[in-house]
Amino acid sequence: MSTLKRIFKLCAPYQKAIYLGLFLQTVVIATRLIMPFLTRSVVNDVITDGKTELLNGLCAGILILVFVRAGTNYVRSLLFEKTSQDVSYDMRVGLYKHLQEMPYEFYDKNRVGEIMSRMTGDLEGVRNLINSGFLTAYEQILSFVGALIFMTFMCWQMTCLLLIFAPLIAISAWYFRKTIRPVFRSIREQNAVLNTRAQENLAGMRVVKAFAREDYESERFDVENTETLRRNLEATRIWSKYYPIMELLSGLCTPVALIGAAILAGSGRMDAGTFVGVTGYIWMITNPMRMLSNIINMFTNATTSAEKLFYYIDFGSSIKEPADAVSPKEFKGHVKFDHVNYTYGGKPVLRDVTFEALPGQTIAVMGATGAGKSTLVTLIGRFYDIQSGSIEVDGIDIRRQKLKPLRHELGYVPQETFLFSDTIEENIRFGRSDADREKVVRAARVAQAEEFIEHMPDKYDTVVGERGMGLSGGQKQRVAIARAVLTDPKVLILDDSTSAVDMETEYEIQQELKEVLRGRTTFIIAHRISSVKNADCILVLKDGEIAERGTHKELLAKGGIYAKMVEDQTASFADAVRPAAGEEE
Repeated sequence: MSTLKRIFKLCAPYQKAIYLGLFLQTVVIATRLIMPFLTRSVVNDVITDGKTELLNGLCAGILILVFVRAGTNYVRSLLFEKTSQDVSYDMRVGLYKHLQEMPYEFYDKNRVGEIMSRMTGDLEGVRNLINSGFLTAYEQILSFVGALIFMTFMCWQMTCLLLIFAPLIAISAWYFRKTIRPVFRSIREQNAVLNTRAQENLAGMRVVKAFAREDYESERFDVENTETLRRNLEATRIWSKYYPIMELLSGLCTPVALIGAAILAGSGRMDAGTFVGVTGYIWMITNPMRMLSNIINMFTNATTSAEKLFYYIDFGSSIKEPADAVSPKEFKGHVKFDHVNYTYGGKPVLRDVTFEALPGQTIAVMGATGAGKSTLVTLIGRFYDIQSGSIEVDGIDIRRQKLKPLRHELGYVPQETFLFSDTIEENIRFGRSDADREKVVRAARVAQAEEFIEHMPDKYDTVVGERGMGLSGGQKQRVAIARAVLTDPKVLILDDSTSAVDMETEYEIQQELKEVLRGRTTFIIAHRISSVKNADCILVLKDGEIAERGTHKELLAKGGIYAKMVEDQTASFADAVRPAAGEEE
């Protein structure tokens, strides 16, 4: 009931249309309830008593009821269809906006395929409930109650006879709902798993083909598909068990009623017209009984879907702005970490991290894989929340700042480059939609992307494939750098942003970035020493702690972890060059 109440609440903005639709449906049902009275009069007054002067009026009344029913049915269908689509639209928009507010951690734990399943299949289930489920239930209940009342006035003995079956059908329906509900819930869960498997497989199809694992992935998909089939067949088995029982009980109503009516007519306690009228009400009473299992099936399926949608809606963001959130009067890019500790999944990632980046400084972060480098820079934009300590941007703790203004001042080039299925220009303009072509070209030039863009079929209007397919790794990284540069941020974060480009291109990018980096705080995560040696301060992380800090020269003089990195890279480069030199000799 709590789920249904929430669905009703979503329909509140459209209550006028819903009330009008229910009124029209009431008119439709009223025309059906009146019809047996008119047919009884035709039989008794016209056919039996010969009052032919009443025939034209009765026929006209029947025709009016037919036309009224057709017209009101048409308008009512339009009203409920539009209302269901409007509510579905509101839910889709609301859920999408809510998902955008979720922190990184939410997407670390929830799979995209499952979320898409909720926003499509589950949402459509709720829409069907609003469009036809509520209306069907209202129609059948009103028809059942109305037919009982009208039949009682016409022949109370027949009403009592038919009501014998109602408790039996109700008990069967209650057990059916109790049994089918957990099965429907498991089906929705399994559908989400199946969609996730398909989404991941299709998104990674190049990897699948590269390793010739099509058969393996097909087998994995088949396992989930078979499980989906099994659960659906389980629901069918339960349906097959209870539906015939309810169908039998409701089906027995008609012959029993006809036998009872025949006995009453034979004994002179029911005339022919009443007999005809009663047979009209028998269908109105038995059909709701027959439809009960379908209604329960529809409501159970829809509420199960709604529960999953509401789960995401109720899954509030762990990162929220305080009521008195503020922003610095002027963003300058002064970043300060003060004894920061961060834990993810119960595992410490950063321990007692303290450092300060003054406006305009370049801070480089180095360390082995898993040392916490990427986590450190994502904390600046409060994409994750720290457990203890504080992070200040321009003198204000980021937990007290407004999120969007803070993130607008961050230019972020992530480790995993993501491009949208759009033109190259729109990908570069993503963070600054008002930028003109001249600014886009300038940003592309800084990122050393202009040269390859000019060789593309449609240049800046070239549409890249999904996730940037069609571009090389280095080209995607350069577009991502241009995207960040165009926003003109006070803090620029380059998370291993040149790992996919060659050393010559990296050098050219660095030369172009010198002018861009002037006056803005920059964080550079890199593995190549050439990318960080000119930084104002180099932080070397080990197991989440700052093991070393200083300039390139200072760290070399210490002879520690950083010096070992330089030595290893120098040796690797020498080994790579030596065979080539030997060949030339």
